[in-house]
Amino acid sequence: MAVLISLSALQVVALVTLKKDPVYRDARRNGAQTKIELHIQDDDGTPVPDARIKAYLGMNFRPLGTWINGTTDTNGVFVLEGKTCGDEIEVFVAKDGYYGSHVIYRYAKMGEERDVKDGKWQPYGAAEKIGLRKIKNPIRLVSNVESMAYDFSITVTNVAVGFDMMKNDWVAPYGAGDTSDFYLEFRSDGLPPNASRFAQLIMTYSEPFGAVYEVPVATQSNFKGCYTVDGDKFGTRPFLFENRMTESGRQIDRLGENRLFVVRSRCKVDEHGRLVSANYATLDYLSFSTSFKGPGGCRLCYHFNPTPNDTNLEAEETARRPQNFSF
Repeated sequence: MAVLISLSALQVVALVTLKKDPVYRDARRNGAQTKIELHIQDDDGTPVPDARIKAYLGMNFRPLGTWINGTTDTNGVFVLEGKTCGDEIEVFVAKDGYYGSHVIYRYAKMGEERDVKDGKWQPYGAAEKIGLRKIKNPIRLVSNVESMAYDFSITVTNVAVGFDMMKNDWVAPYGAGDTSDFYLEFRSDGLPPNASRFAQLIMTYSEPFGAVYEVPVATQSNFKGCYTVDGDKFGTRPFLFENRMTESGRQIDRLGENRLFVVRSRCKVDEHGRLVSANYATLDYLSFSTSFKGPGGCRLCYHFNPTPNDTNLEAEETARRPQNFSF
């Protein structure tokens, strides 16, 4: 408790310092100059020339900001310069044959002090990398994203319930599914959402060889997952997701949109017990909570490859979406 109090005190001091700093306060109210050297690179780290840039420099209220358009040079670099209050610098990047990227920079995060010198936000002229991922080989995958049918009620606790990605439903008797691609088991303290302090979701896999591994999320890109499956990364240990609440009711641990998983399911083996066939999918989003309507609720979004042994996970629907952010 003493450590928490000390941290809170330091945060309060930092905020007070920010409010009393006249240079910082003037930059927040009236703006200061910014200069960011944007380096646009593909998946291999190669510079991307002639990429289109559209950037917004915020001035407290969006109508007062400035939009800037341009393209990267032969080295994949675009220098963004202008005046901003520092709370919102939004950058869109696009090029034919690539998935679009979107990044937001802020000089004025709550409780974080940034220097302003000679009317310029610091660091002035800093280099920032933005990834621009290639559109390689998108194929049609089974998904519930376009239909927006990704909210599911959890009706039982302490029971591992199978989920069928082909049918987008729990496996019978809890839904219309008949093949379990993975199992989800919900546990909680049994209290309604406004009183609950603990809930868990445990993910396990169909046997034999059912497995999952976590993939780094490309947060800047329209295409956030992986192109293909890496068979060496699968693990068989259950994944445990938790929602825990403090005594004040504040949520302190949550699975969200910055976690992505590759699932191996529908596995078949030969007479020697060796894996000969499997289907693959990406679990793009998974969240859960307690519910007033029952024990809990679950939201999951995925892309499932229905062709056995096809390891391609690049979704055609993602590549079809506009990548140019309305340039």
